[in-house]
Formats: sequence, C-alpha cells, structure tokens
Amino acid sequence: MSAACPDIPIVILPENNLVRGRTRPAAPVLAALTAATDALLRLHGELLNPAGAGEAARKAMDVAVEANDRLAVEAMVAPMDAAALKPIVPNHEYFGVRTAPIDDARLVSEVTTIIARTLRDLRTARLDLNDQAYEVHAMATILRNLVADDGAEARSDEAPVGGQTPYAPGDDELTRWVITHHFYFVLNLSAADAVSRATAALADGDRDAAFDALQEAIVLVRGFTAAMMHSGDMSAPCYDAKVRPTMQPPAVPVALTGRTQPEHKAFRKAMRNLVKVSAQSFADLAATDPELALARDALLEADLQDIERHISVTAALVGDDRSIVQGEASAESAIGVLRTMRHSRAELYRDLMRFGDTVTLLGT
Repeated sequence: MSAACPDIPIVILPENNLVRGRTRPAAPVLAALTAATDALLRLHGELLNPAGAGEAARKAMDVAVEANDRLAVEAMVAPMDAAALKPIVPNHEYFGVRTAPIDDARLVSEVTTIIARTLRDLRTARLDLNDQAYEVHAMATILRNLVADDGAEARSDEAPVGGQTPYAPGDDELTRWVITHHFYFVLNLSAADAVSRATAALADGDRDAAFDALQEAIVLVRGFTAAMMHSGDMSAPCYDAKVRPTMQPPAVPVALTGRTQPEHKAFRKAMRNLVKVSAQSFADLAATDPELALARDALLEADLQDIERHISVTAALVGDDRSIVQGEASAESAIGVLRTMRHSRAELYRDLMRFGDTVTLLGT
C-alpha cells in the first residue's frame, strides 16, 4: 500500500497526541510565530467584517499566507528518517502520516508546515466565508498553543535548518484532500486535548480552567468541521473519479473508513468522558453557572453540527450510494448510517443542551 500523494513528505504527528508546546521556541521562530498568529487573527476579522469580505479580506489572506509560509521556513528542521516508522492504521499509510516521540522544535516544524499548506490551499478554495473564518481562527489557536506561557526557551537537538523551503504541494483535488486531512488530524488531537482538560478541571472543581478549555474546544471543533468541508471542495464526479478510487481496492488492500482514524477516535473518547463527568442537566447547571452551561452547550452544539455537516458533504459527494466499507448487502446508504450516528449523539446530549433534540431512535 502506498500513500495517495507519495510526493508529499511524510507528516510526523506526536505519539502522545499533544499538539501543545512545553517550551518557548527560539527567538527567531517565536517572532515569526507571533507574526503569523497576528496575521491569521486579522484575516479572521476581515472574513467576518459586517461590511462584507471584499478586497480587504483578500489582502489579509495574502498577508497571512506569506506570514505562515515564512514561519514554516523559519521553524523547519531537518526531515526525520520516516523509513523506520510504521503507520499505526491504514489511514495513516494512505494520508502519509506517522507518529513518533518528538520534541517541541519538530512539533512546531511539522504543525506550521501543515498549517501553511492548508492556508495556501484555502486561498483558492470555494469555501463559505464563515467556514474560512472558523478554519483560520483554529489555526491561530493552534499556533498560540505551540508556545508555553511559562516555559523556558526550547533546548533541542532539532536545530532549525534556515534557508531551505518546505515542499510545496500542487493544487489538484486529491492533493487538497490529503493536505486538509493533515490539518484535520491536528485539529482533532487539539480538540481532544482541550476537551480532556475541561473534563479534568470540572472533576477538580476548577471552574475557570474548565470554562477556558471549553471555549478553546469550541473553536477547534468548529475548525475541524470547516476543514472537513474544505477537504470536500470538489465536484461529485471529481470525487468519484479522482479520490474515491484511491481509498478502496485495488488501490489499497482494504477499504478505508474514518471510524479507524485514531485522531478522531481520541476526540470522540474525550467527548464521552466529558458527558460522564459533566452529567448535570442544562437547566440545573444554568441555575448555578449560566456561563459555564452555555459554554458546554456551544461545544455539544458544535459537535452535532459537525456530523450534520458530514451528512451534507457526503450527500454532495456520494449521494444515496453506500460508503466504500458497507458492501452491496447493506440496507442503508452512507447518509443513513451518518444520520443514525447523529441521532444517537443527539439523544446522549439532549438533557445537557439548552435546546436538546427531541428525536428518539426507534427501538431504543
């Protein structure tokens, strides 16, 4: 089995699933990181400008792309020898992903390269302005998390290799599918971390830490929903001809499914733990802490909207067909399976939300 886009260098994700710096990058990298974050936040504001996103937003996009390209160059370290790293799931082999213990310098190098590629592609993507804003806001959040507020300057064997330029992928639809999934994986890990920190804070009675972590998780979940829509920016015939065949035999030994994607599984596990620890109904929690109740509600709402948007993009690209892992004997379409998953999630969240879904699955 080979990667869908073998020309794109292997992406190394942290084995511990933490996309968060424990140190402060060296001064040149920190300066570039700060400039890139500021440019993303200005772009976010222009995309959501009440007067409309026009020439100012286009200029802000160009500035943000340039700043993030500079950051990726400044933070670049020598490529890791990925030959000895084995993919932990077929999805990783397909998308060109590996996991390994990595220090902060390599983490910053990998993540900033992923963001720079995704942002450069976003400049030409046909994506809703609100989704663009969600994706850009999530990028800024992840960049900020690469710097530990109270950390010492990084000491690393992974010294930057200034002067080299990261590989620049093409602009075809299969490449878009791959590079935006790289960012989607990073977002899933970051969201899982934020939700886990919120859960731990709630268990410890640290209300302020829980609130801040929930707010961060909302940004990241909305961001990975937007990245999912970004990855699907192609026509149904294009998806059917260029992308779908690469995810099923004979191109790969087994048909690929998002259910085995470890990054999203980490997020789903974090959400299940949150619901267990924070089982108080919305009404009861709002009576004592309305701000916290609304933050939890917004996260659950974002999670429901994510699977609803997944249904929408599946309807656009796959139609009423089965998914590639269902087989001809399945009585449901891919959309039907996703709707069942959506309703199950809504039932789980019903009492915890301000406007809980009243749909009940038959036979439950």
